[in-house]
Amino acid sequence: MLSLPIAMFGAVILGALLWWFTNHYTLSFQSPVQIHLQWPIVVAERTVSEDADEARADQYGHRLTAWQQYACRKFGSDCRVALAIQRAENPQGKCEIYHYNADGTLDWGYFQINTVHLMRPGLNLRDLLDCKANIDFAYRLYQEEHGFTPWSTYKNGKYLQFLKSR
Repeated sequence: MLSLPIAMFGAVILGALLWWFTNHYTLSFQSPVQIHLQWPIVVAERTVSEDADEARADQYGHRLTAWQQYACRKFGSDCRVALAIQRAENPQGKCEIYHYNADGTLDWGYFQINTVHLMRPGLNLRDLLDCKANIDFAYRLYQEEHGFTPWSTYKNGKYLQFLKSR
């Protein structure tokens, strides 16, 4: 007789923990195998801000992935534009993706960082395929250029189609 109330108490505790976790964190699945092994789940702290809410609205209410959450924390008030550029550059939102350009260069990773930047000290191809490092470098470019001018989808306005309303 005592096991039933204890089981119910355990279920209530588990439910409360799940509720707390989903209100503070978000989960996204990623490929478990790349050049190196990684966890198949990314856990990131949920970004709670007006900019993140507007970015979520740009995705017709879909939750922001863990990497989008991380990008929002990096780019702050420019979160919406950053995520619109990211989606225009890389609609699948994959980290381990590349694109050939007509000029012979390649764009790599989440924010499609061009290989011309590999000449910079301390940056290598592995960094561009790592989502966190790619977002960090995208933010570095954004800071250095005082905006999003390094991305062609910003210059040609293609990113605007990924903003629900302005």
